[in-house]
Amino acid sequence: MEELRDHNPSTVVNIAADGDVILVVGPEKVKLRVHSLFLKAASKPFSAMFGPNWKEGHIIRGRDGPVELPLLEDNAAALKVICAVIHHRNNDVPQTLAAGDVLGVAVTADKYDCVDALKFASGNWLRSGKNVPVNLIFLTAAAYLFQNAQAFKEITRELILKHDGTYLALSCEEVESAMTWRVFSLQG
Repeated sequence: MEELRDHNPSTVVNIAADGDVILVVGPEKVKLRVHSLFLKAASKPFSAMFGPNWKEGHIIRGRDGPVELPLLEDNAAALKVICAVIHHRNNDVPQTLAAGDVLGVAVTADKYDCVDALKFASGNWLRSGKNVPVNLIFLTAAAYLFQNAQAFKEITRELILKHDGTYLALSCEEVESAMTWRVFSLQG
């Protein structure tokens, strides 16, 4: 997901070239052009936001061109991946992601309640492969957020087999914000 880290904020990433919304995402203000209808179908928060009771919903109906929606606290790279999946842009959906990026997508998908829309794509990303324990803890938290019990079981089994120290040494803010240590300590 490196391509967004050096992204020029004035350039629009056309996930849907004729989209009616431009999401302005993250502190780097990455612009993602999308269809509000696709977001509404995949996400209850977006459905409410673009519905008749919110300002954004009224603005979209009254404009000919795309409307900009600032989401400055979100992860731009993660939201780009999510939008690519939701818009069926399979060539833009990575088959593999770094463990930290998988967790970033999972956190954003959980926030926008679109985990179900990412079910099949996330299954690929959660394959543990030859990961070190620090990556496995990221994948464990992502599997928890993606509600993938099978991946959670397999990843935690691999973590138990590969890590011989304390699991507190693997603790970090990203993991703790996604999954409490109480949940993690119940596995075994």
